[in-house]
Amino acid sequence: MRSQKNIHRLKNWALTGIVGLLVSLLNPVMAQQERVLIPAGSFHSILPEVKGEPISVDSFYIDKTAVTNEDFLAFIQENENWQREKVPAVFTAQNYLQHWQESLNPGFDKIGENRPVTHVSWFAANAYCSDKGGRLPTLNEWEYSAQLMDFESIQEMNRFSTELIGWYSSVDAKNTKAVGSTQIQNRHGVQDQFGLIMEWVEDYKPIIADELSLDCGTVGRLQQLGNIYSYAASIRYITRMSFNPKTTTGMVGFRCAYNIDHPESSSNTQL
Repeated sequence: MRSQKNIHRLKNWALTGIVGLLVSLLNPVMAQQERVLIPAGSFHSILPEVKGEPISVDSFYIDKTAVTNEDFLAFIQENENWQREKVPAVFTAQNYLQHWQESLNPGFDKIGENRPVTHVSWFAANAYCSDKGGRLPTLNEWEYSAQLMDFESIQEMNRFSTELIGWYSSVDAKNTKAVGSTQIQNRHGVQDQFGLIMEWVEDYKPIIADELSLDCGTVGRLQQLGNIYSYAASIRYITRMSFNPKTTTGMVGFRCAYNIDHPESSSNTQL
């Protein structure tokens, strides 16, 4: 009899596990964001403007795609203090999540599914990532990951550069596409770091920001140091530097990064 009871319990546990797995697969809100390992390495940044001096970056994990409205809805359902009507004014501007139909209803029939969440402050993005056991990527981590792309030819590289100039010149914040839709990803599988939204980073406003402004002269000067990423990077740097931690706009979302437990397992990449 005991053996039959044990078999019955095992069947119940197995059934519960299968049901849980199916629910997770059917409900992306409950599924954990996929993370990608970025090996340690170095890259050339437009800031600080020291030509020829690469910036070293330790290995880290980063979300494959930006955080979606579905992800953020699940977060504020469990963290009421970050709901639109309850969040303290010190942590966000008045247009926090203003594109949502209601406080706990984004209105997916209007904004679409799997769109990156925008209209979130730096404080809110930090709170979300902390809740997931992570943090916002540093400016250098984000830019390093973005430059880890492979091109088959110079023509393909130049075409990509031209497309970036077009996108950053006319960002359509009211018609954001779904995450993963840009078909742009780095060699490790991180998607949409170009062509979808701009993203918060941990140190979005370094001290040098006080000396820069978004004008043609500054953008042109920053590009003299770089490569095909220089124009996009200069626009991102300068735009973010105009923000404060409470800023919320339709063009800025975020993804999370995570510290790595065993850095010795990573290799080095130099760009």
